Amino acid sequence: MIYDKQEELYGKYLAFHDVMLEEYDPMEIAAIMVVQGLSIYKTILSEDDYQKMVNSIYSQKDDVIPLDLDGPEIDLK
Repeated sequence: MIYDKQEELYGKYLAFHDVMLEEYDPMEIAAIMVVQGLSIYKTILSEDDYQKMVNSIYSQKDDVIPLDLDGPEIDLK
């Protein structure tokens, strides 16, 4: 059940992401997404858990796979 909701949310996000890339610079989109994500974490987590999350994100920075912005849409099924 949780996986289905996450898959649905991710699909909706990708559709939104594709629309935004048609109109805006990827750097601007990424900056807004990072700020919004960190703001959500800052709002819902304790200060200690927020710091753990930020450290976890930073520690995984080398594991990030670049997107193919010109490639086909991602099929989640």
